[in-house]
Amino acid sequence: MLAGMDVSGDSESGNHKFMAIVIGTDEGVEALARRLGSKPIHMSSARSRDEKNSIVGKTEFDRKNLMGLCLRLEKKQTFSKLREHSKKHRFTNRRKLSRTYHALMWSLLRDRVEQFLQPHNYEVHRLDVQCDSDCRNFVTDCGWRSAKPGPAHALADVLAWGNSHGREPKGTVRLDLSDILYAQMLKRFI
Repeated sequence: MLAGMDVSGDSESGNHKFMAIVIGTDEGVEALARRLGSKPIHMSSARSRDEKNSIVGKTEFDRKNLMGLCLRLEKKQTFSKLREHSKKHRFTNRRKLSRTYHALMWSLLRDRVEQFLQPHNYEVHRLDVQCDSDCRNFVTDCGWRSAKPGPAHALADVLAWGNSHGREPKGTVRLDLSDILYAQMLKRFI
């Protein structure tokens, strides 16, 4: 099994609006990556919006051998709201907030990921997740091993870009977790 993860939004500021997770059989991931082009894909290197839209249009998740999850997070907005509410209280450090946030995200995703992996006789703790530095903390906080970006990461990049630009690839499972995560974080820190 191959897994990849990427975020969209302004990575410099930590404004992660969407997180994309792609999990699939080696064959499923590699077949879709080949269909999208012979060179490794990265949406920031695509020349035009038309080229990016074309890449998203060719992307399809069959949900049997290849799952694409796109999560609406609004992480920066959640943390900003928490800071506003916490003016009366001493505010917890950002790393502790992130770890709690990641644990809550994982608790909301775990069943879906395990349901996908079960028919393949694969256990979630065995996943190596291809990601860049934007997702590494989430990956390690969930107990996975981070791997260098590869084809699964490239597909997650396509998925994250597509959702942040209103172009959802076929077969995407989209979850809006922003309000749930904010409410859960509010209970824990305020």
